[in-house]
Amino acid sequence: MTEPENINQMLDELKSAPVSEISKYIYPAISRFRFLAKPERLECARAFYEWANENKAHEPVKWCYAEFLFGLYHFINEEHETSLRFLTVARKQFEELDDREGLGLCSMLIGAIYRTFCNFDLALKILVEGYHLLRQSGHYPVFVAAAANSIANINVDMRNYEEAIEMFRIALDISEREHDFYFNIYALHGLGKVSMLQKNMISARDYFEKAQALAEKNEHPMQIANSLTELGNLHCHQQDFEKAEQLHKQALDIREERNLMGGAVTNCIHLGELYMKQARWTESLAMLNRGLTIAEQLRVKPKMYQVHQLLSEVYHSTGELEKSLHHYKLFHELREQVEQEDSTRKLADAKLIFEAEQTKKENIIIKRQKAEIQQKNIELQETIDELTLARVSRKAKALTLIIAIMLFIAEDFVLGFVLRNLPSNNYFLSLGVKMVIIFSLSPINAAIERYLLKRVIRKKKHEEELLFAEQTIPATS
Repeated sequence: MTEPENINQMLDELKSAPVSEISKYIYPAISRFRFLAKPERLECARAFYEWANENKAHEPVKWCYAEFLFGLYHFINEEHETSLRFLTVARKQFEELDDREGLGLCSMLIGAIYRTFCNFDLALKILVEGYHLLRQSGHYPVFVAAAANSIANINVDMRNYEEAIEMFRIALDISEREHDFYFNIYALHGLGKVSMLQKNMISARDYFEKAQALAEKNEHPMQIANSLTELGNLHCHQQDFEKAEQLHKQALDIREERNLMGGAVTNCIHLGELYMKQARWTESLAMLNRGLTIAEQLRVKPKMYQVHQLLSEVYHSTGELEKSLHHYKLFHELREQVEQEDSTRKLADAKLIFEAEQTKKENIIIKRQKAEIQQKNIELQETIDELTLARVSRKAKALTLIIAIMLFIAEDFVLGFVLRNLPSNNYFLSLGVKMVIIFSLSPINAAIERYLLKRVIRKKKHEEELLFAEQTIPATS
């Protein structure tokens, strides 16, 4: 069985699984989903989404997971805006349905997207939420490592190195325990970057080379390119420009060949900066323009304004001031657009959080009301049952009394006839018969109570069946 077939089988089993067992099927499915080719990922995500969309009225939670799966598909493709639309819808629904695991998965990916947009404050807030929800769940360890890795990288960007090391080590421990090379490599890259920033080049090289060896062992092109890029940055930092250029070009070739265009922009920027340091202006311009074209195709504005800033510096260095000013203006325009989009995103997320909190409060009130109604229904039913038993008991006692009177009358008549045929009056025989009648009254009463109770239950059941039939019969015109 091929890997796409394995994943489709897990998703098919998920369709009939109870909500409490969703993680049993969705976790291995999405863990393997990451490594499929793009057409295979699309096929798996679409098939499950179509089923979930048809059944969302009966399976709302599974429909949310289908939304999440499509969000994950677009996230892996670096289609961040599209991914965000799916994930935002799913996150809101998970909140309303009180599915904390689904909420954690969405928060983990949304935070990673906000980090890509360089919105660190918002990204960190949502990532921390996702990290704690998934850690509490215990069902998604690899994605706990993913959240920890994203949190750690934000701390690197904010120069909180101790916090970054702690989170990278958590990601490393989890990924090693789960035998997940993917986030193992990311954790090694992170620890290498922190070591490099702390001027520990030997340790940094060791982390990067371990990551490269692990990526090559697992034959994963993206992680091989990532490892080459990190090693290229290390050599550039050590002023070994020739080796740095070689490594970045290798990474760029792999990324363009595999259509990993977001990373390709990064390599173009690094090579452009590398050529600037060597005053190789023509090559720098060519590489930066190449990166700008890709960034514009991807519509990743933070990368676009970064390239425009570098182009402005190159043209300024070559004395082409008009072109330098042009790119400097574009740099500011794009950065302002990004800031406005970030503000809009923050407002939208604040609204979403407010709505989620309101929904959570409403759900708590509804649950409390349901619990109170259920308790009152139980108490009412207990009262009805007690009254029914009391009524049955009274009726049984009345019938038992009638039977007792009849037995005593019959006993006098029978004994009178029997004793006339005996030689003398037998007092003890009369006493014995009366005692038998007296002691038989209790079981007679119990038998009558059981009979009457069964009649009441049968009558109640019959009334419920008639009521159900009336409710299910379609109205006729």
